[in-house]
Amino acid sequence: MQPSEPTRVAVPADVRARVMPAVLDELTRWGVERFSIEALAERHHLDAAMVYRYWGDRRQLIVDAVLSDVETVSSGIDTGSLRGDLRAFVGKVTGRINSEVGRTLMRALVMDRRGGHDEATRLRFFRAHFAAMRGVVDRARERGELRDGVNTLAAVQIVLSPLYIRVLYSDVPVDDEYCAAIVDMAWHALARK
Repeated sequence: MQPSEPTRVAVPADVRARVMPAVLDELTRWGVERFSIEALAERHHLDAAMVYRYWGDRRQLIVDAVLSDVETVSSGIDTGSLRGDLRAFVGKVTGRINSEVGRTLMRALVMDRRGGHDEATRLRFFRAHFAAMRGVVDRARERGELRDGVNTLAAVQIVLSPLYIRVLYSDVPVDDEYCAAIVDMAWHALARK
């Protein structure tokens, strides 16, 4: 039996709206290693006690910021076709990971345990992206566009892995040509012919 996460107080929308942009700003400026709730509170005129009350610690605050960032990527993808959905999904992911915040968060998640992000944290991040891409795959399956036997996990990895690798090993932005190549590769791997 796995230990359950500590019960947290629900974060009011107005608090979240003030804190999340500040967290992303701090992560961009200082990275995960130098991120501090006290510095965040001082620079962004927030109450550190309030931040601790809602998030408990810096790790949970960073994870929450990463996951809320992923939610913006996954919302509103339904163009009516597999190719269109792949294009929209890759475009949203690329827009995020091309940003300084996106690169910082992505790189922070692959650091070793000294960075404070364990396997459970990485799994939560991947599950959020997986859920968004699963919607693309499920809709294509319902429309009859997917070839038989498509493994959803493999489909997600076909799309996300090249993007992740490019961001982790290069500071060169992911361009439209690269995105088009990923979409084309994924479409050929997944679509019914």
